[in-house]
Amino acid sequence: MTPAPMTDKEPDPALVFGAASFLNDAGSDMIAPIWPTFLKNQLGLNLTQIGIVDGMALAVTALSKLAAGYASDRLRKRKPFIVSGYLVSMLARLTFIFSTTFWQILFLKAMDRLGKMRGPPRDAIVAAHSGEARRGKAFGILRAMDSAGAVVGATISFVLFMYLGYFWTFILAAIPGSMSVILVALLVRERPGKSVFKGLSFRGLNRDLKIFLVASVTLALATYSYSFLILFCADFGYTEVQLPLLYILYAAVYAVSAYPFGSASDRFGRKTILVVAFVLLALTSLWAHLVVDWLTAIPLMVFFGLSAGALDPVQTSFVSDLVEDERRASIIGAFQMILGITALPAGALLGWTWDNLGHLATFQVSLVLAVVATVMLFAIGPRSTAAARESVNNA
Repeated sequence: MTPAPMTDKEPDPALVFGAASFLNDAGSDMIAPIWPTFLKNQLGLNLTQIGIVDGMALAVTALSKLAAGYASDRLRKRKPFIVSGYLVSMLARLTFIFSTTFWQILFLKAMDRLGKMRGPPRDAIVAAHSGEARRGKAFGILRAMDSAGAVVGATISFVLFMYLGYFWTFILAAIPGSMSVILVALLVRERPGKSVFKGLSFRGLNRDLKIFLVASVTLALATYSYSFLILFCADFGYTEVQLPLLYILYAAVYAVSAYPFGSASDRFGRKTILVVAFVLLALTSLWAHLVVDWLTAIPLMVFFGLSAGALDPVQTSFVSDLVEDERRASIIGAFQMILGITALPAGALLGWTWDNLGHLATFQVSLVLAVVATVMLFAIGPRSTAAARESVNNA
């Protein structure tokens, strides 16, 4: 489904969606910094349950992305799924504070993540309009604005939480999300494509994409949620009120690094930056063994933020590069579904390891898996680097 060319009067989709993501994540990340302590201190969940909640959220995210990507390609419609996604997430945030049990919060978090259906249709629009030569930059802009919203939201949370507590902080977090719904509904204009729908088929997929999928699944098994890092740092002198500052640091590093990493992937190839992202996650797990006080815990959040900043825009760009437009949303959705489904056993495994073997054992498991995933990337051919350089030079 190739969209009609934009006119001078139509805004760049990457900028519109970036602004919507900024607002949506400002609301989401008013909750995110206090989420781990809300689960542990307010609801009384243990680390295994927290891992299941975070893992289930990612699994639901993945399934919703697969369904939305497939339906978007089949119906040749993107915008309805994007608007609906923002709306569902906003409504879910209004209900978090009313949950009292593990099962309730599990359901409500899943509802929130159902809103991630917006991802593949949105990414397909951005990928189609940017082209391979500038795709890394486009997704870098999107992820940077997304993360900038996280910084703003987390900062607001830090200020408000001291005075308002959990209840009103959660309620107010729905306001920016409602603004993102309005923004996309008013500014995104979609014309139906003319391409023939090819369905969700993995036949004929690029060899590099298959290798990358296996490597990414391995990395997903190695990836803990930020909740684990926040609770880990709590053991080194941070109070419940101070912990959001660590999340703000993580989000700020993510926001600042996403665009440079995305742009670098256009020039030096996706593979190069993906190796950097994988290594940075391994470095995060390694550094956890060196933390002895509140000061040495700070690099932990920096490395984790850099890893996310390098991985998120380049991962989507790489998949987009290797799939034709007619099934791009479907394959992006399927790819993200597989990674999301993997997050559920990963969260449970790493949480169980923490509860039963100690937090350092969790990071040791993650380190080994991250190293294995990094080695797998070297099986990817040189095509991604060479093609990226050629496309930039010819642009």
